[in-house]
Amino acid sequence: MSIEILLIPLAIAVTKQVADSISNYTENKRNEFKVIETRMKDEALLKQALEEWSCSLRQVESLDSLKLSNENEVTFLLNQEGCYSLVISTTADEQAFRVWVDNVEKSYTHYLQQRVYQNLIEKAKEQGLILEKEELLEDNSIQVTYILNEQQ
Repeated sequence: MSIEILLIPLAIAVTKQVADSISNYTENKRNEFKVIETRMKDEALLKQALEEWSCSLRQVESLDSLKLSNENEVTFLLNQEGCYSLVISTTADEQAFRVWVDNVEKSYTHYLQQRVYQNLIEKAKEQGLILEKEELLEDNSIQVTYILNEQQ
């Protein structure tokens, strides 16, 4: 019985030590990087937007596997909400990267709007609607007016 009494507290102490080590490692990994949240969700559109800025998509599954070789290197991480977050080094110029990712988001939004517009045109045609007027407004939005094709 005395051996059992000694082993149980020892096992608890070892388990606590391992848990603390894992927790410290994870916290240290988080402290190596800054994460900038975005609204971008579609991988294909993100790639297209990045190409406009002469970049390609580099993505990691988690911060644990991430290694950045210099402060100008970045990567994207898909967060729990399904949005891509920009991950940068803690030594990187965060403000400059925020401006850059804002520009990428503008490009992404432009491509997203193009996709929505194309889907609208295709769906309207499938539903028997006839495009009566399409007008480009001052804010670069497009106003479309349809009439119902009554011959169907």
